[in-house]
Parts: sequence; structure tokens; C-alpha cells
Amino acid sequence: MTTVDDQRIAALLRSVSVPEPRVDVSRAVRDGRRRRQRRRVAGVAALTVLAGVGVAGAVQVGGTVSSPAPTTPALAVSPAATGSAAPRRPVTCQASWLSQPIDGPVAVAVGVDPTGRYVVGDIGTGQEDGRVVLWTDGRPVVLPKTARHAAAVNASGHVVGTDGDGTGWVYRDGKLRPLATPPGYDAVLVHAVNARGDIVGTARRSDDSHQAVRWSTAQPQTYRLIGQRGSTATGITDDGTIVGEMDQQPYRWTPQGVGAALTVPEGYPRASVESAQGEWAVGMVPGGSNGDAVQMLPVRWNLATGAVSLLPFPGASGISGEGEVLVGDGAPLIVAPDGTSRRLPGRPEVRATEPGTYTAEGISDDGLTVVGAVYENQAYRPLVWRCGR
Repeated sequence: MTTVDDQRIAALLRSVSVPEPRVDVSRAVRDGRRRRQRRRVAGVAALTVLAGVGVAGAVQVGGTVSSPAPTTPALAVSPAATGSAAPRRPVTCQASWLSQPIDGPVAVAVGVDPTGRYVVGDIGTGQEDGRVVLWTDGRPVVLPKTARHAAAVNASGHVVGTDGDGTGWVYRDGKLRPLATPPGYDAVLVHAVNARGDIVGTARRSDDSHQAVRWSTAQPQTYRLIGQRGSTATGITDDGTIVGEMDQQPYRWTPQGVGAALTVPEGYPRASVESAQGEWAVGMVPGGSNGDAVQMLPVRWNLATGAVSLLPFPGASGISGEGEVLVGDGAPLIVAPDGTSRRLPGRPEVRATEPGTYTAEGISDDGLTVVGAVYENQAYRPLVWRCGR
């Protein structure tokens, strides 16, 4: 981005007005998750998302978030981002198409591993016929037909997801294997996998009770329940830190299993945690409403310091290991903890004539690889942005 762009974004972060929540917050977060899940599969019928929102103590960091009603959220700068650190070299990015090994008008890249080598996506018609595709260094492989709705891929190329009947699965070394559904539960929803092969998700019952679960790519029929009844797990870092919710509070568990609530920006009673990478996690709080639409605002946590910041953008798709938040809709934007930002370029042959032409769904650990799709001529086409300094 240009210096003018950075100044404009910084001004927006300092001055944008965020309405006081006036909606059913629990419902808003559930609906936001469902929208995010639908976007991730670009119209492919999504599974029922296990919902839950959290309440935690407020914290004031870097930029000021006013109280009691949030009116001027500023981008909170992490302590690690302050001081006399040398400025980063400029980043340049290029958008490239991902090849489609099979036909389908809905073809979307939904995730990338931390190294940027492996990309996972779905190709289909937007119904329950989507096929999961794994790209390795740009070379595609179509997974077996029983693999549906990919959720994530790790640095070993192991893919995890959940099929249409609520059965979790892992694809490893060319083989597809189911994940165990804990006894007493009807289905699971798989969210993430780390470099060690630890998988996390949530098991649920028909009465909507639920609990966080951890599996292993090496032993998919072995599981461990996390926390207590009422917990969910939506992300896991490479050191084994799990993020999710517990008793309707944003939560984290250390690799040793010690749990603690995460804070939310002051003036917001609830938040959801979506994913984590490195020492960072990202989630959402519901802002104001316009008719039936609810403005979902991104929240970024520094898991090492406990710092939390609220970003005045329309949602977030992921976070890098350096704390860069991926704002994925329309014209994708990456916002760093120090407030600098960069806009991802489009393809020269694509006419971006309407909002939502570009979507970005996943970001690598170093923030230099982003994956998503382009919507044009009534079809989605998978895309990868490769960046360098």
C-alpha cells in the first residue's frame, strides 16, 4: 500500500465510530460464525456451527477503547510492536490462479498451512457435491469423495474437516480416516490442526450441549475432551495452546491444560474466538445492526501478554503468526499489530465491479501467503497471493 493508504487506514482506526450493541449478542455471534463458515466453502452447504459467546473482564491497551459504550476504537498496538525496531522492508504481492483439477462453478481455497506450501479448498456446484482439493506447491490432488468440507491443513500436508453428517476426518499420507466421535455425542465439528498433528474441534449432542475435543492425526480414533461441558475449541497453535470458549466465555488452554478466560474490549459484553497462530488469536464481537444485518468487528488477542484490540473492519478471516489480521471480504487487507496495513492486489483481467469480488480465507504464519477466491461471471475461482520483501 502507499503511504497515503496507510495514513487513511490509520485515521480510520483512530476515528471510526462503532455503534453500541443493540442486538441479541448470542444470536449475532452464532449468525456471524455461520456466515463465516458459508463463506469459507463459498456457498457449499455448511454444517451447523457449534455456537457460544464469552464474557470476560475488560482491559485497556495501547489504543483507547471508551467505556461504557465503545465509540472510538483505536487499533491497540502490542507492546512487542513498540520501541525502536527497524522499519520493515516493503512487501510486494502477486495474485495467481490455482489450477482446477475438476470442474465446478464454486471453487475456493479455504486454508493454507503455516509455511505457505500446502493449500486446501473445495470445488463443486455449491451443494453437497463439493470435493476437497489439496494443492502442494501448486499441484492439485483431489481427496476421496467421502472427504467433505475441509477445515485446515498443517505443515505436513495433513488435511482435516467434517463431512455432511457430522463425522470428522483426517487425510494423511494419501489415506482418509474418520475421527472418533466421543460416546454420548452425536456429531463433531473440526476446526484446526497444528504442526504436531493435534486436531481440535467440538463434539455436540442433539440438545445442543457440547464440549471441546482434541484428536491426533496419527491416532484419529483416540481423543481427549477439553475443559468441561459447555466448552468449544476453534484453534490450536503449534505449541499446543488451544483457543475456544468455556461456559460462554472466550477461553484459552495452555499445552498443560490450564484454562483461563480471554478478555474482550471494554464496553462489549461478549466475543467469539475464531482461530490462533503463534502468540496471536483472532475473533469477533457484534457491533451495531442495520435491519437484520449485524456488523461483526474483529478482535485480536496477544496470547503472550493478554493484550486485546478491536479493529473497525467488516470481519476477519484469519491471523498470521506475527499478529497480522486478514480482512478477507471485497478487497482483502492485512493489518499488522503496529497499525500498518497493505492491500492485496487483484488480477489484471478481473473486473472488480462489485463488493465481494475477492475473498481471502487463510494466511500463512509469516503473512506472505494468502488464499481465497475471485467471484466473477457467476462463478468462484481459487486464488493464491504470494508476497515477498
